[in-house]
Amino acid sequence: MMKKIVFLFVALFLLCFSAMAQKDYALLPKPQEIEWKGGSFFIGKVKLVTDVLPEEWKAFIAEAGGEVVDNSSRLVEVKLVPSIEGAKLNQEEAYRLTVSNKSIKIEATTEKGAYWAMQTLRQLSVKKNSGSVVKSCQIVDWPAFKVRGFMQDVGRSYISMDELKREIEMLSRFKINVFHWHLTENQAWRLQSKIFPMLNDAENMTRMPGKYYTLEEAKELVEFCKKHQVLLIPEIDMPGHSAAFVRTFRHDMQSPEGMKILKLLIDEVCETFDVPYLHIGTDEVGFSNPKFVPEMVAYVRAKGKKVISWNPGWNYKPGEIDMTQLWSFRGKAQPGIPAVDSKFHYIN
Repeated sequence: MMKKIVFLFVALFLLCFSAMAQKDYALLPKPQEIEWKGGSFFIGKVKLVTDVLPEEWKAFIAEAGGEVVDNSSRLVEVKLVPSIEGAKLNQEEAYRLTVSNKSIKIEATTEKGAYWAMQTLRQLSVKKNSGSVVKSCQIVDWPAFKVRGFMQDVGRSYISMDELKREIEMLSRFKINVFHWHLTENQAWRLQSKIFPMLNDAENMTRMPGKYYTLEEAKELVEFCKKHQVLLIPEIDMPGHSAAFVRTFRHDMQSPEGMKILKLLIDEVCETFDVPYLHIGTDEVGFSNPKFVPEMVAYVRAKGKKVISWNPGWNYKPGEIDMTQLWSFRGKAQPGIPAVDSKFHYIN
């Protein structure tokens, strides 16, 4: 019996050691397909061949302790290809990563796929002497979910630009591709308005008064997100969660006066954010004006933006909204309307 126990212990130890040696446990999210090979690639003096994110790849090699030189026999090559064979979903974010003793080769259909391959390499790289070692392998990877995002509700609690950038950069390393920026709330309107500067007055904020983001900071964060392959989705919540708006203007958003003001603010928001979507909220509110939501959706669309709305929220038919975002256990996808599933609330 003792021999069986010892044998079982040794077998389990070897199994665990093998898994640790392969470093499979260190990859998050785990790639869809991975095959480990013998040997490894040392990132020291290497030749870089790429038309895709050249500055980012140079920075990655330097971070790993390496140096880009033209006459090295050790190669890091990145190229775009029409498709990634074997990638079953989301080809635009798929990549193939092949590591051998002499080269690292990345194939992707887009810049975004190449960037995700870089993040996988970051996790594979182990510092050694003055450079880094990457275990030989072949990886074919693609995301199971098209939208992998996180939201920051800065309407309730202001978060500094430096902290937001730190979070975005860190989360992009784990292939998070959407940052949902909830800018307005009952407590405060956190986006600067040059048309209505009183909206950002400390006296119109009930939490962290006087804290808001300038329009230039908003533009800066959009560009920062793009650099990290993250889509920024700003949210201007309407007509609910809008006590800060009412405190400032003494008009409900759904009133004729409130709608006129809101459209001017939408003009400013759409001009500031060089992004495809604007989230308009519509959750947790009673609708006193049945024309409000359809009119606001049409107005935002006329500005060249696609519109996202919470569900539960306004009740749309296919074609009346570009996407819904499901929240709470009551959120339900509707046939013919794309949906982001973030049900069962969120982490505070």
